[in-house]
Amino acid sequence: MKRMPLIFFLLGVLSPVPLVIMAFMMMSYSPQTALPILEPSFVGYAAIMLAFIGGINWILAMQKPVILLDNDTNNISKKRLLIAVVPCLFAQFAIICTANQKWAIALFLLIIGFATTLFLERNAYLQTEQPIGYRSIRWLTTLVIQLCLVGAIVFRAPW
Repeated sequence: MKRMPLIFFLLGVLSPVPLVIMAFMMMSYSPQTALPILEPSFVGYAAIMLAFIGGINWILAMQKPVILLDNDTNNISKKRLLIAVVPCLFAQFAIICTANQKWAIALFLLIIGFATTLFLERNAYLQTEQPIGYRSIRWLTTLVIQLCLVGAIVFRAPW
């Protein structure tokens, strides 16, 4: 597959920056301080990113045929469709939990959603089926996002 254009690479690498900024802002307040706008914004942005990853997988699943990944091509297509839809469901449940003041549950759902999606992506596509550089961006952004989500839980939870 072709190399990823520079603008897509830069946008992919820079996409977690707002989340990092919000995480640092949250970490500068005590857990007892209410942050009525920042916390839902944080979950919302992370949820949007997770749903966007699902959209990327939707496009990848439709764009490229399966090449000897498994004998059962229909089964592979179902796995790829699942990878496209499940991140959106995790994101939606996280938003619902945030709306119901279940902040920690929302963050755990997002942590699980990002990790699961990355793992499933790795096992559903041959490296040659994804644009060159895509896996590197996914690992890097997922690492940064996971650090932000874990940091938010650790610094915001009133232990």
